[in-house]
Amino acid sequence: MSMHGNTDAASDDAPQLSDAMSPELAELMSGSCYCLATRRASRRMIRIYDAELAALGLTISQLATLAWVKALRKPTVQRIADLMEMDQSALSRGLMPLERAEMITSAPDPDDKRRRLLGLTAAGEAALEQGAVAWARAQRRIEAEQSAPEGELAALFTRINALAQAGRADE
Repeated sequence: MSMHGNTDAASDDAPQLSDAMSPELAELMSGSCYCLATRRASRRMIRIYDAELAALGLTISQLATLAWVKALRKPTVQRIADLMEMDQSALSRGLMPLERAEMITSAPDPDDKRRRLLGLTAAGEAALEQGAVAWARAQRRIEAEQSAPEGELAALFTRINALAQAGRADE
């Protein structure tokens, strides 16, 4: 389909776009917007990871949270929220199902009672280990679905991660 609503046989499912669009809007809608394309790809990848983790009762965000709790020497809600590019309140809400499932513990930081230190329970450790296996299946599926030469997908994500890190430096 062209940017102005003309169709061809290969794009029957493409939306019919108005002819009354500026060149900038037509470009935005053409699929060349980096942000929107990344969001679409991200949503699809999240569905793949979440599907692999569903049998464990986890989402990819919850698995990442468990991994950060294990990886950090002093895992606080704020530090994990910062690392996951989330608001502290959003992470706190996301922790509730993990706490109810008795996968994590939360206790006041002895050095600063305003902060909560998180820890993994035995159930959290087991979920993390099983989740890592499910995560690897999702990772291999995404790699297999790409027709890119070996290493190209990893290089793309290295660049995306660098972009995220540069954004942190700007704040």
